[in-house]
Amino acid sequence: MRKGGTMSDGRSNRKAKVVPFVDRLERDRNKNLKSLVSKAKLMKLEGFESVVWDDPEWQVDAGRLVKLTGRNTKSASFGFSLSPKLGSEPLDGCWEVVAKALFALRFHRKHQSTPNQRNFITAIGYVSFAAKQIGQELARLTPESLDNACTLISIHYSDTTAYNLHKHVAEFAAHCDANGLCRVLLQYKYAKMKRPASTGGINHKRLDDPDVLETKSGKLVAPAVFQVIGVLYLKVPKAHKYRFYILMLTLLACTGRRFSEVSLLPNQQLSFDDEGNCYIEYFPRKASRGDVFTPKRRLYLPSEVTPIVGDVLVELAEITFEARSIAEEMHKVGGPDLRFLDTIPEDKKLYAADLTELGISHTALGTTGWLRKQKLAWPEYSALTKHVIKPANPSFYTDKTGLVKYCFRDFSGAYLSALHTDQFGKEYYLKDLLFIRPLGLSSGSYAHWLAISCSQSMFGTFLRYFPQLTAEYASSSIVVDFTSHHFRHTLNTLLDEGGLSDLIQTEWFGRTNPRDTKAYQHTSREKRALMLREDIKRGMVGGALAEQIKVTPIELQDAILKARIQAVHDVGTGICIHNFSQTPCERHLQCSADCKDYIWTKNDKGRLDEQKRQYALTMLARQNAEKQLSSDKPKKSADWLAHNDKKLKTLAAQLADNGVEHFDPEQYLNGVEHD
Repeated sequence: MRKGGTMSDGRSNRKAKVVPFVDRLERDRNKNLKSLVSKAKLMKLEGFESVVWDDPEWQVDAGRLVKLTGRNTKSASFGFSLSPKLGSEPLDGCWEVVAKALFALRFHRKHQSTPNQRNFITAIGYVSFAAKQIGQELARLTPESLDNACTLISIHYSDTTAYNLHKHVAEFAAHCDANGLCRVLLQYKYAKMKRPASTGGINHKRLDDPDVLETKSGKLVAPAVFQVIGVLYLKVPKAHKYRFYILMLTLLACTGRRFSEVSLLPNQQLSFDDEGNCYIEYFPRKASRGDVFTPKRRLYLPSEVTPIVGDVLVELAEITFEARSIAEEMHKVGGPDLRFLDTIPEDKKLYAADLTELGISHTALGTTGWLRKQKLAWPEYSALTKHVIKPANPSFYTDKTGLVKYCFRDFSGAYLSALHTDQFGKEYYLKDLLFIRPLGLSSGSYAHWLAISCSQSMFGTFLRYFPQLTAEYASSSIVVDFTSHHFRHTLNTLLDEGGLSDLIQTEWFGRTNPRDTKAYQHTSREKRALMLREDIKRGMVGGALAEQIKVTPIELQDAILKARIQAVHDVGTGICIHNFSQTPCERHLQCSADCKDYIWTKNDKGRLDEQKRQYALTMLARQNAEKQLSSDKPKKSADWLAHNDKKLKTLAAQLADNGVEHFDPEQYLNGVEHD
C-alpha cells in the first residue's frame, strides 16, 4: 500500500494504522473489551497515582500530560463525557470503559499531548452519540454511525478542528478493528475528510493587475513588523525586562521554527560542520504529537541571518546566567534554590524589611499574605511603641522555616523532569535550555529561587505590551495581528517564491509530509502563473509547452506564454495549465497521456514518489492489456496499449528530468507491497 498519498482532490487516502493492544483476540467481542480494560488497568503511568478508574473525570498531577507547551500548570483534568455541543453528559456503559482504556493504552504507547487526548475523547463521544441515535452498541458499531458522527462534527466545528476530530474517529475505528471490539470490520476513513485549504474561496484577478505581484494572507507577517522587530532588537536596552522576549521574537523571525521548538531550544552557540556551514541544533516538536522521544536535528542557517542568530545566542548566555545557575541548583538538590538563605540563623525573627532585603515580597507577611494564612507568621508584642505600650496592630515576623516553605509554595516536580531525550539517550533538563528565567509571581515580583522555561501564555502576555514597546523605542504604532506561528508561514512562502523545492522546504522546516508544506505556501494562483511563465523561459520546466517555447523566437515567447498560461493546478505528478473557466478538459484525470496542457518542474524531488508510482501502475496496466490482446477476447486492448504508451513516455521524461536513469517498476511495486 502506498504511504503518505493524496487523492487528486486533496483528500488523504491514508488510513489510521494501529498495533493491537490485546495479545489474543476472542470471538466474543465483550471478552476482547474486558481484556483491553484489564491491560489498561495494569498500566503504571506517571501522574496517575490518584486517578480512580470509575470517576467520570481523571486528574493527572505529574508527568508528560502536565507539561503543556502553552502554560505552566501543575495538573491536567480529563472528563470522559460528551462534547458541550452534545450536552456534556458523561459517557456510560461500554463507551466509558473503552474511552478510558484507549486513553491509558495509547498514552502509554505514544505519549500524546493533553489536547490530543482530549480531542480523542471528544471523538469517541460523537461516535457514541451517533451510535445511540440508531440503537447501536459498541459491539454492533457500523460505518454508518461513524459517518453520522463525522457529519455532526463538521456541523459543530471549524474545518481545522473537524479535520483533527475526523482523524481521531478513524483512529478509534482502527483500534476497534485491531482489538476485535466490533462484529463488523470497520476499516474506516471519513470519505469527506480533507485537510483545510491554505487559501480562501475562489476569487480571480487579472494577471496584469499590479496587485497580483503582492502575496497576501492573514497568516503572513507584514514587512513592517519585521522592520519593527529589527529596530527593537537594536534599541531596547539589554537590561530591559522585555529584552528576553525581543530575543525570542528575533529567533522566531529568523528561523521559522514552531514556538515550542524555539522556547525549548537547547543551550548552545553557533556550530559549523566539516564544510563550514553554520547551524544550530533543535528538537522538532508538534503539539499534537506530545512529548515524544525525538532525535536532535541540525537547522542550517541562511547566511544573511547567521550573524544575527550568533549575536542573539551570545546575549542569551549573558542574560540567562543567573537563571541557569538557579536551574542547576534546583536540579542538584531536587527543589528550590535556597542558597540565599544559607546565612540566616534558624531562630532569627524575619520582618517585612528583612523579606524585602532577601528579594521576597513583604506582602507575604501582610494580613492576606501567604505566610499569615499558613500560620507561619506571628505577632511581635514585645516591641513597644514610643509610648512604651504594647501596639494594637503589632508587626508580624516569620522564621527561616517559614521562608523555606514559602519558597516551596510554587515549586513543582515538573521543573525537574527531562524535557528532551535525544537519539543517543541523553536527557535535557531545564538547566540545559536556552530560554530560562525566574518564575514571575502574581504580585509582580520574581521568585529568584525558581527558574522556568518560557510558555506560550507568557509570550502572549508580552505581545500585549508590544505596541507600547514599539511606540517607545521604534517611534511607530503597530497592531499585533500576528502569532508566533505566522513567522513560519511567512518564511515558508518566501522560500517557495524564491524557488526552493517543496522537498527541501519540507526538510528544512522539519516536516515529514510534503502535503503539510503546501498548507504553508500562500502565493496566489495568479502570481504562480506569472512565476511559471518565467520558469519556462529559463528552461526549468518540462512538457509540450516548454518544448514549444524552446523553438519559438524570443520576441514571440511572452505572447505565447501569456495566452497559454492563465491558471495553474497541482495534479500530483506535475502541473496543469488548462483554464477550466473557459472550457472543460477533455483529458480530465489523464494528464500524463500526452496532454498539451501538462507540464512539470525539473528536478522536483517532492513529486518523485508519485511519478514512480504512476509509472509502475501504468506499466502493470500495459502488461494486462498485452495479455488481453493475445487472448480470445482482445476487445479494445490495442487502444489501451496506445494510451498507456503515451503515459509511459511522458512519465519516463519526468523521471529523467528528476535524475532517475534506471527504474524497475516491478521491483518498486514489490517494495511498496512489503511496506
